[in-house]
Amino acid sequence: MVTLVAVAGAVRGWDCVCNPIECEPLEPSGCPGLGIIVWDPCRCCKVCARTVGEDCGDFRGTCEPGLKCYEGSCAPIT
Repeated sequence: MVTLVAVAGAVRGWDCVCNPIECEPLEPSGCPGLGIIVWDPCRCCKVCARTVGEDCGDFRGTCEPGLKCYEGSCAPIT
């Protein structure tokens, strides 16, 4: 029972709170790597896609094209 409560609490901590007014303007030139802009995990704001070596997955972000999220880090597709 204790485990169930702990897991349920952890899941609640990942809820999205979206306020598009708080999203910062973003241009591709302001992004590293290929300069790709994607939606954040909540689909609220636009953010830079992650590039080689950056954290990815879940709420950490999406890798840019040509990369995959491998063990929590963006790596080239081989």
